[in-house]
Amino acid sequence: MPGRDLIPRTLITLLGIVLILMGMSEIFLGFAGERADAVVTDIRREGGERTDGRPGRYTYNIGYTFTLADGRAINGVAKKIGNAVYLKANGQQTVPIRYFRDFPYISTMEKDDGSGAGQLTLIIAGGALVFLMNTKKQKDDQI
Repeated sequence: MPGRDLIPRTLITLLGIVLILMGMSEIFLGFAGERADAVVTDIRREGGERTDGRPGRYTYNIGYTFTLADGRAINGVAKKIGNAVYLKANGQQTVPIRYFRDFPYISTMEKDDGSGAGQLTLIIAGGALVFLMNTKKQKDDQI
């Protein structure tokens, strides 16, 4: 049935496009993003110890809030890999962030913006998904 695999192909292609946009937005934030100081509102340790090569490392979700010039408060979240020392947010810690002035809901911590291995990996993985899902497969039984 030819249309049978259309839905999975479409969903995986959309996932690839989202990965490309995520990687590109972080790169563009490094060049065109506005800078602001955000207040750390929440720090949560995700799951247990990471399974990569170094012991004692954990993934942390860091929630932050920054205020725009017009007084609107915008929330954001970032991930950080850190050691076993668990920090708690006290409402006084600040981190520099970058955001798009016209769409402030896209933001990232300043240390994560610009081009780096993480952003390039997202773009390559997204491009691979889009390419692999949209190439025509040759059937051996066709004459």
